[in-house]
Amino acid sequence: MTIDKTEAARRQLETAIDLYFDDADSLSVHTLAFASLKVLFDLYPHRNQDGFAAQLDGIVKKEGWKAMSGVANFLKHADRDPDALLAPNHPQQCMSIIGLATLLYRRITGDLSLKMRAFDYWVEELGYEDLEIEELDTDPQRVQAFADHRAQIRALPHAEMMAVGKSQYQFFLKNFEKLQGMARQAEIEGLSLTELLDQQIGTVTK
Repeated sequence: MTIDKTEAARRQLETAIDLYFDDADSLSVHTLAFASLKVLFDLYPHRNQDGFAAQLDGIVKKEGWKAMSGVANFLKHADRDPDALLAPNHPQQCMSIIGLATLLYRRITGDLSLKMRAFDYWVEELGYEDLEIEELDTDPQRVQAFADHRAQIRALPHAEMMAVGKSQYQFFLKNFEKLQGMARQAEIEGLSLTELLDQQIGTVTK
């Protein structure tokens, strides 16, 4: 079967996400993620005429489009700069590129793939407070316990933090449909998140 541009970008992006959670070589992750981002960025104005691509271009320029493309170009070309050197590349630098690519993919297709959802969940886990995510659980002890857990993850050395990330990534992929089904059932029954969590914890402890 033929492969369109969106499908090609999805496959590159999902492979970058897999490698990211494997804590694989950061330059390889960067290459795949940026290639996907560039394809989706070029596609966007052909799929949506809402001006978002221009807004994103402005944001990226402010935050360092040159820096992101500079790494990608270093890894792709050597005809004009055979003796060039690249500054140290930290694996977490790929997070923003993957995040921007998932954002564009969702706006182009209307949804995220399961692996992209899992990556978004991890980003929210690391940046819960900075992103000012609304807390829906009204149990103060559980809210504090989760906050403490997130702080402990962020304080870990990189390799240990990514081991936690991979574990959560695999759990998310394996259990997403089950968790989504529980959420739908809770909505049908009129249960709040707190009531659902209380119910599940009660089931586990019995």
